[in-house]
Amino acid sequence: MSILVRPPKRRLDDIDGLPAQTHRRLTRGFNGPGYATGGNQYAGGEYGRFEEPLDTSGDGSRFASPFRDLNSSRASPTRFEDSLHPPRKFRQNASIVLIGIRGTGKSSLAVMLTATYGRRLIEADRYFQQVTGRSRSAYKREYSPSEYRRQEAAVMESMLMENQEDCVIVCGSGDVERNGQILLREYAKTHPVIHIVRDLGSIKSYLRTTDTEKVRRFLELSGPIYRACSNFEFFNVSEKGIGEQPLSKDSQHYTQWDAEVDQRAQTSTPFLMLKRLQRDFLRFVAFAAGNIPELRNQLSPFPLHMQPIESRKYTYAATVPISSLLERDLDIEELESTADAFELRIDISATPSSQLGTESNLADGISQVAATVRRNIIVPLIYHVEGTVASVNQHNEFVRRSEASYLELVQHGLRLGPEFVTADLSFEDNILSQIIATKGSSKVIGHYSASQPFPKGWEDPEYLSIYERAKRLGCDMVRLTQPAASIDDNFAVGRFRHHIKTLSGPQLPIIAYNTGPLGRQSCCFNPILTPVIPRPLISEAAAKRLPSLTINEAQDALYASFVLDPMQFFVFGANTTYSLSPAMHNAAFKMRGMPHTYRIHQSATLRGLNDLVENPNFGGSSVSLPYKTEVIPLLHSMSPHARAIGAVNTLIPIRDMENSTDNALDMEKSRSGPIKGLHGDNTDWIGICNCIRRGLSPANAIRPSTTGLIIGAGGMARAGIYSMIHLGVQNIFIWNRTLANSKRLAEHYMRLNFKALGKSGPSTNYQIHVLESLQDSWPADYKQPTIVCSGIPAHRIGDQPAPNFQLPSQWIESPTGGVVVDLAYKPLNTPLMRQIRSLSHRGWVALDGLDVLPEQGFAQFELFTGCRAPRRLMRTIVLQEYKEEEQEEDYDQNAMQTRLENLDGQPM
Repeated sequence: MSILVRPPKRRLDDIDGLPAQTHRRLTRGFNGPGYATGGNQYAGGEYGRFEEPLDTSGDGSRFASPFRDLNSSRASPTRFEDSLHPPRKFRQNASIVLIGIRGTGKSSLAVMLTATYGRRLIEADRYFQQVTGRSRSAYKREYSPSEYRRQEAAVMESMLMENQEDCVIVCGSGDVERNGQILLREYAKTHPVIHIVRDLGSIKSYLRTTDTEKVRRFLELSGPIYRACSNFEFFNVSEKGIGEQPLSKDSQHYTQWDAEVDQRAQTSTPFLMLKRLQRDFLRFVAFAAGNIPELRNQLSPFPLHMQPIESRKYTYAATVPISSLLERDLDIEELESTADAFELRIDISATPSSQLGTESNLADGISQVAATVRRNIIVPLIYHVEGTVASVNQHNEFVRRSEASYLELVQHGLRLGPEFVTADLSFEDNILSQIIATKGSSKVIGHYSASQPFPKGWEDPEYLSIYERAKRLGCDMVRLTQPAASIDDNFAVGRFRHHIKTLSGPQLPIIAYNTGPLGRQSCCFNPILTPVIPRPLISEAAAKRLPSLTINEAQDALYASFVLDPMQFFVFGANTTYSLSPAMHNAAFKMRGMPHTYRIHQSATLRGLNDLVENPNFGGSSVSLPYKTEVIPLLHSMSPHARAIGAVNTLIPIRDMENSTDNALDMEKSRSGPIKGLHGDNTDWIGICNCIRRGLSPANAIRPSTTGLIIGAGGMARAGIYSMIHLGVQNIFIWNRTLANSKRLAEHYMRLNFKALGKSGPSTNYQIHVLESLQDSWPADYKQPTIVCSGIPAHRIGDQPAPNFQLPSQWIESPTGGVVVDLAYKPLNTPLMRQIRSLSHRGWVALDGLDVLPEQGFAQFELFTGCRAPRRLMRTIVLQEYKEEEQEEDYDQNAMQTRLENLDGQPM
């Protein structure tokens, strides 16, 4: 079945035969194909031919050529002010409009938005039919073209004006004709209007056509028009396997979304193919719309996301040219690993279509690469346009971009919603002002790179003048660089950074360093977003003007010069012999270039903690059973999460009591010294929360009616409930063998006042219920659970036999399946996991303890070190080190190998 009843869709043949007069000369923006110029192009229509020329009467519907020739000195075809560059600041509940041609996935994306945020879905074609009583095509047949245009404009204006809040509006090509362009451009001044784009191959597959040229031509003509009507652009990167599902026999409009929801047609569990897309799109929309509470809620399981990157010490930006991503099949996650930001450098003037697998111009190429990067990273994206690029005709020679081309490239980058964008301070104020005025939620880094040192080096007044200019223009940060002429330049830039700090009044965060081999020392001691080169790109460093420093080299310098100290970390508990944490963390330390160690510290009593706090190099500890609650009276402070859960699994030493807070990230990292107190945190809930998000298909997006089920009433069950509340689950049920424990746990959470946790904290609108018997039917007033978390052990404990727990069949009748997270991994293949995996054809996804352990470990690594965790490596080590203790079942080596081969470091 389909979630949406959509109007009949026309095939590619329905847009066949563009009128000859529409075949205008297509310019190749930056020598790349694909952008139409001139004022008389025709708007694309999904429901008919290109019929109406774009209005050039000066009423605002004219659009600028999206990109112009790199070094052209001739006047632009249209003025800058003709392009749509509104401020991108909106009300939190402003309606969101999605536009794009057929096959881009905008309807599926709209369903994701409405399901997640509870907004109303407005489909323009259905709205037209409801208002007029006829479909667009029927209306065109019955009435004259002028009457159709009049009615179309009236209906669209009504749709937009009457649904300005709490809606998701999906427009088709019929809405982007002449009058629609004017309305959308005006609407975009106060609302996010997002152009959905997709690669040519996926659109061809959707349309079931082999006519590449016809689709390419359609994209060429429609692309500039859609961009002129929108203020954001989301490239829908196709996941492997999407589009390969067979169409339903009873529907000629069966989409991937339908295949995911109509699970009767599935024989395996492909329900998560859209999961990464959902994560990316929801995060993109929250950022683009400036919905800070929602964005914080999405990112809160990643501790470092909650602290501004410019407030942390010794952060690094992995610098990657877009040319390298186009020339080679690079592992983006490997490029980003352990970095704090990913800087995408636009260092080309044209995008070779053969390297994208599609006929594409530079704008499409940038959108696709940026979206692919974002799909594979969790760190902020820095979008940087090089002010000069390599000459096409001569080797080793660089030419400056024209003001027009530079501005349009940066403006295009802002449409993609990067966390940071650079503004080249060598350009005039009018160019920079346009960038800063339209930055939206992005932060602007004023960037100036001197090709030669100033006469007085870093002591030259010009540098302070540039800094003050960036501040006056409204930049959020400043980045200044020059080539090092001598080793003394490295000391001079340090003095310059210090001088900025001593200026009166609030100052902008400053990034300042020397470039070239002689400047590496200054990079090591630059505290904010030092550019580093990922190891796979070292061979390209000289040719592409990349940094000459890796993260490991920078870290080695900090520890060798005693700026940072080697620390000792532990896992503390009564029985920690079988712990995978030491191997996981030690491998991460080594990869990050940290001389830290992580060891087991086993103690029969809590007094064993004294041995740790007396160690001046103690950096932190994981806390295992039975001390997760016993340690609380010894703490000086606790995070709100640990306080709410009532259990601690992470200890951080406090060395400065005067500046101590409830945030472990505010405490100085990698510095030894006497310990004056302990801070407690809990990352168990983060591991559970991320696994729920990872396994919950878009069809089961959390709604007010969503139901969660907790099995058990111990410490991990506490973390499981907190995870569900944080995710917005309002109906939570507990089953435990001992009923009194279930009731105590329910009472604990019902007593709490979560308002103290802030806007990003859990909702107070939840209810905790207790289930008394496994034989009971599921309560009729509540939906079947789609989220289940089991916190009971699966192995023998003392004289107690293994529980061999399975869910009652009457509790797992959700028509869309769900996710079950079993926190046990001794044994790994528990009866509950075997039960759920047997139901994969019904949409159930099983995640076990080896999925949860590294997720909570990532958060612990960030709390311990203040640095990004190498996620893929830590997952790999956990799987490699795992050894099945239970001998009652065979260890499935093949299954483990399959998991290793399909690892990535990103949450689903």
